[in-house]
Amino acid sequence: MIGWLKGIVRDIDPAGGVLLDVNGVGYEVGVSMQTLCALKNGANAELFIHTHVREDQLMLFGFASLRERAIFRRLTGVSGIGARMGMNILSGMSINELLTAIDTSDDIAIARTPGIGKKTAQRLILELKGKLVEDSDASPAVGSVLADVRSALLNLGYKPAQVDTVLKGIDQSGNLETMFRAAMKALV
Repeated sequence: MIGWLKGIVRDIDPAGGVLLDVNGVGYEVGVSMQTLCALKNGANAELFIHTHVREDQLMLFGFASLRERAIFRRLTGVSGIGARMGMNILSGMSINELLTAIDTSDDIAIARTPGIGKKTAQRLILELKGKLVEDSDASPAVGSVLADVRSALLNLGYKPAQVDTVLKGIDQSGNLETMFRAAMKALV
């Protein structure tokens, strides 16, 4: 799994993507408008990556902070919210505005995002109210064994909420293999 990339921004697509040159390899990475605004052509950039794998596609989504990536992962764990819609939500409002809208049950503010209707906004609020604040500050550090196990489980198709619950209940002092096996046993 790709969890972090550092390189030179070769091209910026105003629609929400960048071409990142990492040691001569160009990675196309989808980014939110907040992250896009922080990047410049020809400048060095570091992005926390969410690798989105499906049967017919492999996509990379990049974030300026671990907090933004953690919130994206929680958003895409909500039924009916895919990766593109999650990026639209993060592009349509700042993280603080999104957290406030969810905590105050402001479905109208969330529904202003293109592709999000009132019912989807209400479902998002129902599933995430009170959960995003704790997750956004407590995501595992990039490169940590726990982050690698979490990433592997997410890429196997488990829901972020389900994975986070299981990871809290396993012994986190082991190596990657033992932690992964313990998590898989708990999920089965």
